[in-house]
Amino acid sequence: MKVISTLLTLFLCVAAFAVAAPAPGQLAGRVLEVNFRGALCCEVVQDRAGEWQPAVATPLVVQFPQEQGREFYIQLDAPLPGEEDLWPPNRVSYAPQGEMAVLMVKGRMRYLVLMLNFDTPESGTATLNWSMDESAWLARSATFRLRDARSSGGRVVLPTMEDEEGALQTLDDGLGELVRELEQRTYPTAVERLYRQRLLTLLPQIMEGAHIDHSMSNSNGTTALHNACGLSHTEIVRWLVEHGANLEAKTEKGASVDDCVGGANAAAIRDILREARKKK
Repeated sequence: MKVISTLLTLFLCVAAFAVAAPAPGQLAGRVLEVNFRGALCCEVVQDRAGEWQPAVATPLVVQFPQEQGREFYIQLDAPLPGEEDLWPPNRVSYAPQGEMAVLMVKGRMRYLVLMLNFDTPESGTATLNWSMDESAWLARSATFRLRDARSSGGRVVLPTMEDEEGALQTLDDGLGELVRELEQRTYPTAVERLYRQRLLTLLPQIMEGAHIDHSMSNSNGTTALHNACGLSHTEIVRWLVEHGANLEAKTEKGASVDDCVGGANAAAIRDILREARKKK
């Protein structure tokens, strides 16, 4: 407990927040996703923080159940080896404090504290203190966003650092299944096949850590969302929108994502874009 207290003190000292919006009182039925792209992290050894370096980790995802409350017991999405039978594996608590909030995830082998500063009611910046086994890490300047959950249950996906070969673990959250489904589809027109091929190039890169609005060098600035709209693929559009794709992105020639919408699912896709803009 002394180590946790010391780490939390360090954690609070490195946090630099700019207050902008009040923290929500409840997160029932919401998904919190913390992205470490562009963040900095350091290892804590003997209660001393080491050198700050760019963070390389997959997002932290916490899906809150539909019921109201500020403390829940939630199963890990993918339990660590040896923890499959431990219950409850994680106690998740959420405590709004004026214009900031503290999220804690505590399991038998880990203790994670996240401080959230809301720039808007749906997004902001975060600082994280993660203690696991004999190691501990701090991360700062991470970004987070809130979105509505698709299911009613709770869910925790812990951030994963580099694997043994130094390769970043992939961000899936359902995208891998959509990519596999897209690989099996055939399209009759050359334009549709072009959109499909671009998505099959861009989406795996996004899963491996590329920015969600990343575009291919020879695609004139078309993002994955442009291509998904052009292919009239509702589920890929929804996934990209829910994971923070820029709804106002334009190509080098000025084409917006709305300009690319077409095909059999055009109406449904326009509804997704319209509802997403309402939440901004």
